[in-house]
Amino acid sequence: MWYQTKASKILGIQYPILQGPFGGNLSSVELVSIVSNAGGLGGYGAYTLSPEEIIQVDEQIKASTNKPYNFNLWASDTDAVDGTVSDEEFKNAERLFKPYFDELGIALPEKPAPFKSRFENQVEVILHQKPPVFSFMFGVPSADILEQCHRLGIITIGAATTLDEAITLESAGVDLIIASGFEAGGHRPSFLTSAESSTTGTFVLLQLIKEKVKTPIIAAGGIANGKGGCCGASTWC
Repeated sequence: MWYQTKASKILGIQYPILQGPFGGNLSSVELVSIVSNAGGLGGYGAYTLSPEEIIQVDEQIKASTNKPYNFNLWASDTDAVDGTVSDEEFKNAERLFKPYFDELGIALPEKPAPFKSRFENQVEVILHQKPPVFSFMFGVPSADILEQCHRLGIITIGAATTLDEAITLESAGVDLIIASGFEAGGHRPSFLTSAESSTTGTFVLLQLIKEKVKTPIIAAGGIANGKGGCCGASTWC
């Protein structure tokens, strides 16, 4: 049968269809449970949540479904080096955006305070709550975190926008890899090079990764009908 794939077996789901884990407080417990109960893998984007909020949501999901589900975090949640924007970087940004702010009569924002990553505290909760699946974007968690996930029975999924990123994820030992084509989502979860260099389409990227990587792959982006797959993200191999 078409739905009997390596990925569906690893994830313990009937259909190799993954619901995108919408971040920015757009995910819902109801949607996650509906997808998981229907035989797919529901996903919750938790990168904006506090550790306490992740615990609350996880308990709500567990009460709504006894099927596998996925929590998603951003392994890197800032572009600023060490979480700090230099004076030179801020002045360059001001120079670039000032005409737009002036046109709208809006004052430019002040230089942001140093940003402290939320990921370390968030992932501690993931390891404590032990959701069936933990996916991540914009990087690779440390070897210690991945080892703990495997020891606890948490399936890990990383997102790759290039072949090199897929190879990096496989070397790190993730269970599945999302091949995120340029059509997927509203941003590029690149982590080895700039987003501008990761504009390969899903179907081409999928073939490039398949040639070099043995880890099962999830195709994401540009899948629009039953003949080509399913909307959102679908397992291909």
